[in-house]
Amino acid sequence: MNEPGTINIIARAYLDEEGYLMPLEKWDRNVGWLLARGIVAGNLTEDHWRVIEYIRRYYVEFDIVPPIRKLCRDTGLKLSSIYKLFPTGIAKGPCRIAGIPSTIFNLPQTVLYP
Repeated sequence: MNEPGTINIIARAYLDEEGYLMPLEKWDRNVGWLLARGIVAGNLTEDHWRVIEYIRRYYVEFDIVPPIRKLCRDTGLKLSSIYKLFPTGIAKGPCRIAGIPSTIFNLPQTVLYP
């Protein structure tokens, strides 16, 4: 039975051994919200979603996550603000919530942090 003010969300998604979403096409905001549990304390704010959805759009278009400087510039957020939103880091925070596969993080570090 649900508590007042709660809803049930049914999502069929599969996670790899590191907790990243498989396949990419199964993502939507509900799945993102579920993936955020345990990564983000409290509710996801519009700033959280701005970062998550930007990373996702960039990945879908270019098949790679955006460079950190581009992420900051295009979202209008400072790097320090992003780390406050996602204290576990960029890879384990917004990338995981955005449904980006863990295999992307096998690329050279310079791709993510120019």
